[in-house]
Amino acid sequence: MLVCSQSVTFLVPPEQPTAVYTINFDGVKVENGNSIWCYSVSVAGNPGLSNWILGAFEACEELLEEKLISVTRNGVELIKDVEYEIGNFLGFFGIKFDVGVEKEESPVLYCITLEGIYKSTEVDVAAKGGPTPAQVKEKAICGPSCEVVPKTLPIGDLIESIALQEAGLAHIINAEGEKIQKVLELNNVKTEDIIEVNKSVSKVLSRVIELEVVLESKLEDINKLICGEC
Repeated sequence: MLVCSQSVTFLVPPEQPTAVYTINFDGVKVENGNSIWCYSVSVAGNPGLSNWILGAFEACEELLEEKLISVTRNGVELIKDVEYEIGNFLGFFGIKFDVGVEKEESPVLYCITLEGIYKSTEVDVAAKGGPTPAQVKEKAICGPSCEVVPKTLPIGDLIESIALQEAGLAHIINAEGEKIQKVLELNNVKTEDIIEVNKSVSKVLSRVIELEVVLESKLEDINKLICGEC
């Protein structure tokens, strides 16, 4: 099973950064045979994030049009061709989120719901802030591939998937620590910006704790499958 990056960071502008954008892969949740891929996006400093692009189904573009059920931002469904777009952008195919993020509201949770369950792969990501040019990072984070996951998985694969999610959470925690370090390295960083970053990190870590509770519940369910009387 592929292990891909759980987090990507953009310095804006790259030469003399005044802002840091961090995109974390929060994992995949399966509901009623559909898969929900979620990403938390944080902004520290200025300018805010104008838009960002997630590569998805790059090897079979038609699946994104056929299998995409919904796109949400903090739980609110976005409108296609108004608040998000599907197509080729900056040399790769995927979803462009046209509603960005300001530092005051970060982290913001973006989720895409797909019909079916798909294996993860390394996908390209792009981000643009204010008047600065968009930046592209190739194979930078986990995203949905064209390969379908069978609906019935062996116990070993279930345990492995939980282990991978645990590894992803470790990457997220590490990324949050690096985000604090990079903010402190910004030119003329203000105390209020550091406070906002601290609040953002606290929100992300709270979500990590919530996911840990879910993973513990999954392990308990698997244990019942292995040994019903345990």
